[in-house]
Amino acid sequence: MNAPPTPDQVSAVSTPIQIPELTVILLLAFFFALWGYRHGLDAVIIAGLIVLFGRASIDILARILSVVINIFYGLFELFRTNKFSPTNLFSVLGSKGDVVQPLINIEDPNDTKLILVGTLLFALIVYAGFKFARQKAGGKDPFVEQVFGFLGGAALGYLIITYVISRHIIFPQAVEITASSDVKQIDLNGPLMVVVVLVIIVFGIQRTRPAAKK
Repeated sequence: MNAPPTPDQVSAVSTPIQIPELTVILLLAFFFALWGYRHGLDAVIIAGLIVLFGRASIDILARILSVVINIFYGLFELFRTNKFSPTNLFSVLGSKGDVVQPLINIEDPNDTKLILVGTLLFALIVYAGFKFARQKAGGKDPFVEQVFGFLGGAALGYLIITYVISRHIIFPQAVEITASSDVKQIDLNGPLMVVVVLVIIVFGIQRTRPAAKK
């Protein structure tokens, strides 16, 4: 018959692994840096512009998509519960909860499902942006531009990851992510956006060339 575990053994098993948040962010950003090194600074700039668009518009797009989801969900519930009628149909189309409660509360910006929809949309925009940048910014880059691409990719990855974490992220329960006071959010303001756009325009004019496979 096995002896019961000692308190020290129980504590060793139940103690979660503590990983600093900044360590996780830098580890994930490293993969973006490798992408930037492979495809160059020009690809990073194109992808970054699309990512900035996603960050600026994701809440609006999430609300629009959530309205569509609520309509389809409401119609499904009307047919499932045999409550379909013109009055109930207009109630669902108007996103009213008189007959069927909406699946996503678009009036609450902190609604978990609304945040999830926004995160998924942002992930799709990021994926599309990186794919588009890879197709449009082809060609062999000098080593210096690859190095700048590495740094730019790391910065872009940091921006993406911290934005997703600031919205919500679920880690495995066996791992505890401890908040780091030195993790800073990158604030986007008007002057910064103007500088970014000007850099992109100047860099694009200087580096315009036909696309080629790497």
